[in-house]
Amino acid sequence: MGMFDSFYIDLDGREQELQSKRFDCALNHYRLGGWIAGSLPGVRVYFDRLWLDATGKQVYSADADCVRKTTVFIVLVQGVFVDYQIHEGELAAEAIEPILRELQERWSDSARLQGFLVDTLRTKQQRIASLERQLGRVQSIIASARRLRAGENLGGKLGLLYEADKRLAAGEEPLEVIAWALSDEAPSGGFWGNGTPLDPLDEYRL
Repeated sequence: MGMFDSFYIDLDGREQELQSKRFDCALNHYRLGGWIAGSLPGVRVYFDRLWLDATGKQVYSADADCVRKTTVFIVLVQGVFVDYQIHEGELAAEAIEPILRELQERWSDSARLQGFLVDTLRTKQQRIASLERQLGRVQSIIASARRLRAGENLGGKLGLLYEADKRLAAGEEPLEVIAWALSDEAPSGGFWGNGTPLDPLDEYRL
């Protein structure tokens, strides 16, 4: 089959992969907002046919296992994956051409593109900030685990403020505490436990 790149779209609440050999073919994975290595400048619209079985899994031939056929359109602007559309059925050429033109015209609007890029940047920054907080938690857990190993007391004048320190002091394995800190169960408040919650408007303050 050779090398390819993968685009990911949402189909009925489920992430679906589309494979392409048009670009760098380096097994890259692209989602909305990603820059496509090997793409061309300008507004580019591509389409592919997606066949699914009864469980929603992709099949690669229109045989008896195929119960649903769709035609998917992918939009790239200046190499950025900005949009996609899913149309039911295996569209014929006369139905595909006007959709290609409509999407090209839609994304030739510089204001639309600018709005998309700004929103994507904001989302990426929030994700980076979240990852940095998680890394900070892991570093704190490692430091606390080393202090415990050295026989030091984790509690200060205010006692144990952080849930992770409480877990470590109770004898929980550091790796388990790290796994908890990186999970969805861990609170994201300012005191990282039952303390003061993070200001919900903090990211908007100068």
